[in-house]
Amino acid sequence: MMGIFHTPSVSLPSIFLASTLIFSAILGIFSYARRSPRPPYPPGPRGYWILGLIKIPMIKPWITYVKWGKEYGDLVHFTRLGRHYLVINSLEAANEILERQAQLTSDRPVHTELDRIATLKRGLGTAPYDDEWRAYRKLMHQNFRAAASIDYRPIEIKHVCKFLDRIDSPEISLKDQVSTLSQVIMYDSVYGLEISSNKESMPQHARDMAELFESFLIPGWDAFKSIPLIHLFPSWFPGGHHRINHEMLSKMIETIAEDLWGQTLKAMVGFMASNYWVDKSDENQSSLMVKLLSEKQLKDRSDENIELLKNMGMQAVSAATDTNTSAICTFFLAMSLYPDVQRKAQQELDTVLGHGKLPSFDDRLSLPYIDAIYLEVMRWHPAIPLGVQHVSMKDIFYKGYYIPKGTAISPNIWALTHDESQFSKPDHFIPERHSNKENNISSILAYGFGRRVCVGRYMANDTIWITIASVLATKNISSLPNENAEDYFCDGSFCSPKHLDCKITSRL
Repeated sequence: MMGIFHTPSVSLPSIFLASTLIFSAILGIFSYARRSPRPPYPPGPRGYWILGLIKIPMIKPWITYVKWGKEYGDLVHFTRLGRHYLVINSLEAANEILERQAQLTSDRPVHTELDRIATLKRGLGTAPYDDEWRAYRKLMHQNFRAAASIDYRPIEIKHVCKFLDRIDSPEISLKDQVSTLSQVIMYDSVYGLEISSNKESMPQHARDMAELFESFLIPGWDAFKSIPLIHLFPSWFPGGHHRINHEMLSKMIETIAEDLWGQTLKAMVGFMASNYWVDKSDENQSSLMVKLLSEKQLKDRSDENIELLKNMGMQAVSAATDTNTSAICTFFLAMSLYPDVQRKAQQELDTVLGHGKLPSFDDRLSLPYIDAIYLEVMRWHPAIPLGVQHVSMKDIFYKGYYIPKGTAISPNIWALTHDESQFSKPDHFIPERHSNKENNISSILAYGFGRRVCVGRYMANDTIWITIASVLATKNISSLPNENAEDYFCDGSFCSPKHLDCKITSRL
């Protein structure tokens, strides 16, 4: 019986030999890894093993990345819960990575179950880079390109004039009036709907959606999506609130898209009953959606195309909610802090047009200083200082650094527009820095990079410019103490004045 379970003896030399072989193999693996031709990651804060960087900048994060850039360089890389993040602090690097390698860096970070719950693919700005996005982008480009945006100018002028009439109302805050202006122009242009206040349900939904989306702009914030099965966490469980927030975002997107679509169909019935499409002059007064539907009556009315139309309208009204509002509010703040700029602009308007005359788009080339103010507004405090994240679809390389596939890349637009080597005294509002420069919309970094550049930038360009010129022609904006401008701006991801204490009076 004792011989049945025989255990062979092992000599000490054999154990030593085996240990030596294993140790040598481990050393070989590490040695090979160290000799690996793969370049290093870009420099940045190291964080902890596996967890990566636990605490990320949340309050005006673009300022922190400027400081980190002085320590680490043009590229700041970190990981969080296994995800890679890259912040770009120089225009040279942004152009190389997001423009010249755009075919590799045009995706969005929307590939998790939580992203699917939030239906982020319904927004052009958040949709993944695929064939569906290309069809979506083509539709948006056709209707908001430079030539098409000219059609919206009568609507913009109409609502800017209404804005001027009520701008000194003590019952509505200036910021609410600016918000209403930004939204009503888009609602009227796209849907033929005129809202009287940004407090109405549809504009309120758009603002709520933008507020929820705001955190998506912070590099590293979305690392929690890497947690396994987080989309199944109950609301009471730690992290479960993320699922609730994504469900809320989905409902807001659904509400805006479907409710506005329903109103479009009602308008379409009236449009068809009146035979507007026969009278070309009347056709020009119809909304974009009604025009597109009338064109498609005998063409492709597939579910896919109808869904594209719904999403395009939702995207258009949502995009104007914060970006245009932020830019116009920034203009008012700048005029309050820099009264000499306001006086110089009004002098140009009075000389070129005559005192009190409202400008038109045809006057733009004759008003270079007004144009310079617009360009400086877009540079001084860009509405989305860190842009919207790009994601690399393959491994890419830049100046000896390795940027792995799936890296979320944020262009620090604030750093680019406050680069002291490009802009003297970048924290000061100085329109003269744009003198004798060609007004090229592509040079406005706030509109983004590569294939993800803002498709509505031409209409935004018109809306913001005509508002600036019209206000300066007819109103005086009171001065504020010339303190640190940053004290007037919010701490969140959108760079928007948190309050406007200036007073508006007529100069007519």
